[in-house]
Amino acid sequence: MTTAVDTDNLDMLREVIGDDLKEILQSFIDIAPDAMKNIKAAIATDNAANLRLHAHTLKGSSANIGATRLPNLALALENAGKAGQTKGLEAELAAVEKENQEVLNFLLNYIKQF
Repeated sequence: MTTAVDTDNLDMLREVIGDDLKEILQSFIDIAPDAMKNIKAAIATDNAANLRLHAHTLKGSSANIGATRLPNLALALENAGKAGQTKGLEAELAAVEKENQEVLNFLLNYIKQF
């Protein structure tokens, strides 16, 4: 089973960036819950443009920190928003929420190693 975040990627980033990586990871930890809240609100209010925007933000920021599954899961919501779809996304939303929490948990533990 693949981890929520590519540890080889994180270790490489840590070599290149050093302790600043901790701030980058903390930034993701800080913004990810808001991104999820905004994604849920966009779906609840039938706002496809906001769904696309906030799913895109989550996709990009999670890819930047080396998340393995979350970027593709967020991409599915982004594409739904691009297509104007906000209904029938319960399974996709649940998958993104679950994976986002796994990434957050992983990062919180990883940061403790600094």
